[in-house]
Amino acid sequence: MGRQLILGLVCVSLWWWPGVGWAHSEEATISIKTYTPVVVDGKLDDWVRRLEQHNWSAQLKVKKGDWLDAIRAVPAYVNALTSKVEAGVVTNPGDLSAVVYTMWDDQRFYVAAVVTDDQVVAQHQGEDIWQDDAVEIWLDCRHDALTHTLFQTDEYQLGFSPASQDRNQAVAWAWRNPKADAVVKAMTVASSGTPNGYLIEAAVPWAVLEGCRPAVGGMVGFNISVVDKDTDQLWTHVTWSGGLHSDPSQFGHLYFVDAPIDLFASDVLESAPEKQR
Repeated sequence: MGRQLILGLVCVSLWWWPGVGWAHSEEATISIKTYTPVVVDGKLDDWVRRLEQHNWSAQLKVKKGDWLDAIRAVPAYVNALTSKVEAGVVTNPGDLSAVVYTMWDDQRFYVAAVVTDDQVVAQHQGEDIWQDDAVEIWLDCRHDALTHTLFQTDEYQLGFSPASQDRNQAVAWAWRNPKADAVVKAMTVASSGTPNGYLIEAAVPWAVLEGCRPAVGGMVGFNISVVDKDTDQLWTHVTWSGGLHSDPSQFGHLYFVDAPIDLFASDVLESAPEKQR
């Protein structure tokens, strides 16, 4: 409920934002600012919000690697029910679904994805990783959607593919942008296997993303697509916003906020002055 309220307030306050070419989508999500840099290691322990000292059960779950209930970032869900299946077939939620998170600081844009996938297939390298299981992030930094294809200098397709039995490390790549080579060299990515699929964690320096200058209250055009390669079919493509993942005019909105969503009620109560009787 609190996160929905934050999103609503941000949307209301920014509807008049000057110079923005609004995407043809109502999808929106939030990127929370972090004041502690994220270590890209394929874990999500530094994405966890501060837990109350007496919340031993939650602390124990986090210690065991179960971070999802304590993540301080806002989730974006990508699955056959909430999103567009552009190609292929999703037979059930265990076949393919994902929860994608982002955070940011003044230096980097952070991405994490928890992917449910019953067959993790990843063997290609470099620009061909789109043929494997992968998570793709699409950015229109100026949010102007000048064309229906990504060829502007401020538009990016970023791909992250996990390690697998055929490839011993995660791989990142960038396509379409004229300066994509610099982005490829600057990105960092790591992954880990899960009982139901895989986890991807990545960071991209803002310095190599032309036009992306995040600030509290700002936003960019944003889309997510998840690619699933199974042994019995070429690939399945599921897209978060719109009907075509690569069309900036169908992107959703990613708002940059500095919201204290890791505060608990007790934090406020303990800091409040004692009531006068």
